[in-house]
Amino acid sequence: MIKLLQNNNISPQAIEQPLDMSIPENKMMLAIYLAAPEVENDRRALNTFYGMRRAKKEGRIMGTASYGYINKCTEEGRKYVALKEPEASNMRWAFNELSKGIHAANQIRLKMNTMGGSEISSTSFYRSIRNPIYCGKVYIKAYKDENDCIVAGKHEGIISEAIFNKVQCVLNNKKKNERPKGKIISIEQLPLRGFLKCPKCSSNISGSGSKGKKNIYYYYHCNSKCGYRYSSDVVNKAFESELKKFEYNEGASKLLREIILANFKHIQHSVDIKKRKFQPKLDS
Repeated sequence: MIKLLQNNNISPQAIEQPLDMSIPENKMMLAIYLAAPEVENDRRALNTFYGMRRAKKEGRIMGTASYGYINKCTEEGRKYVALKEPEASNMRWAFNELSKGIHAANQIRLKMNTMGGSEISSTSFYRSIRNPIYCGKVYIKAYKDENDCIVAGKHEGIISEAIFNKVQCVLNNKKKNERPKGKIISIEQLPLRGFLKCPKCSSNISGSGSKGKKNIYYYYHCNSKCGYRYSSDVVNKAFESELKKFEYNEGASKLLREIILANFKHIQHSVDIKKRKFQPKLDS
């Protein structure tokens, strides 16, 4: 490399110790001068790595806090992570929903993003639901002759270890056959997405919007090679038309009305009890 630089009229020099490169022996000194800072940087990086690994073994979370947590610092200057609301409650809800094995993870994420707090991307969400910090643990990767392990963290967990393990079973498709189809949230123009079958290949029908010159046009379509595609407006109207054909008989209508009224009274009664409970605090 030094020869290549010299051929291009470039003379490499160590800033603190300039050398006469016309003397061949000085190349050895130059190599030492150039390598010394690199060795020092590598040593600092290695010390930092071992320090962070030692901190993880003590149960401390290093780096930027995960979704639902926030980085804080004590008066003595010691850093720690604490729960951040409403994101922490949102993640607790997401884990509980995932543990049921009913809805897909992305559907739960989309619903969670409507519950207040900052939104979370799909990549970050999938990484988070695999992270044991939410049950109060810290994962340590394998290194050289040390195996990977999970240690008890010094932070407050959002969920129990049982819920976390149950979610991992669901994500590993151990309950795939038990999971029904359908979505927890869908855009207004495609309410039937995930509930329809392709008339050509019997695959699940998906849906999406196609941007035109002035508007966005929505279609139900099959993701397979059959290429089935139909306007969402036509399909939605046909479905509504079929629903209108269903009618309750007089006895069922009366029973349904009584059930709805009874549930309403029960909910209203619960609201009144809570209102009476907190009213003194509001008045004070």
